[in-house]
Amino acid sequence: MRRPGIVPIFLTLSALAVTLSLGIWQMQRLAWKEDLLAGIRAGLAAPPVSLEAHLDNPGALAHRPVTVRGTFLHDLEAHITPRTFRGTPGLHVITPLRLANGAAVLVNRGWIPNQRRDPASRPGGQVSGVVTVNGILRAEFEQGFWTPEHDAKAQLWFWYDVAGMARARGLDLPPVVILADATIYPGGLPVGGVAQASVRNDHLQYAITWFLLAAVVAAIFGLAHRRKDGDT
Repeated sequence: MRRPGIVPIFLTLSALAVTLSLGIWQMQRLAWKEDLLAGIRAGLAAPPVSLEAHLDNPGALAHRPVTVRGTFLHDLEAHITPRTFRGTPGLHVITPLRLANGAAVLVNRGWIPNQRRDPASRPGGQVSGVVTVNGILRAEFEQGFWTPEHDAKAQLWFWYDVAGMARARGLDLPPVVILADATIYPGGLPVGGVAQASVRNDHLQYAITWFLLAAVVAAIFGLAHRRKDGDT
C-alpha cells in the first residue's frame, strides 16, 4: 500500500467533511419538515374557524379551514402565473375580500386560462354583494431562488408576495391568503379548489445522496492508493 500525499489527503478529508455535514443537515431538515407536515395534517383535519374572530393574529390559523364573509374587490384582483389545470396553462385569480369591519384579506379564487384573464371575459364569475368564502388559510410564503419579481408592466405575479400586492393595490393586508374551496361560480370561472397547501419533503432522498457521495469519495481514495499485487 503506497502512502498518499498531503494534498490528496486534504482534498479527500475536505470532501468527506462537506458531504457528511450536508447529509447530517438534510437529516435535521427532515425532522423539521416532518413536524411541519404533521402540523399541516392536524390543521386540515380541524373544524372550520371564523377568520373574523382571529383578525388580530390570522397567521395562527395557518393550514386551518376558515370561513369569512365579505365583498370581493374585483377591480383590484391580481394574477399569479404560471399555473396549470389539467395540462392547460393559465393563472390563479387573487382577489381582495372586504370584510364588514373594513379589513381586507386576499383570496385565491382559483384558476383561469390565459385567454380569460380579462375579467370582462368571465362576468358570471365576478360575483357581487356579500359572499361567504370557505377555504384553507395559508400564512407561510417564500420566494424561490429562481422565482422572478413582480412584472409591473404585464401586471403578473409569480408567488404570493402579499406585501407587494398590498402596496400595488393600496390596501392594508394581513400576511395571509385564503385558498378558496371548489365553489362553482356562474360561468365556471375561476375554477376553485385548485390551490392546495402542499409542502414537498425530499430531505431523506437528499440525505441519502450526500451520504452515498461520501462513501464514493472514501472508496475512490482507497482504490486510488492501493497497489496491485506484485507492485513494488
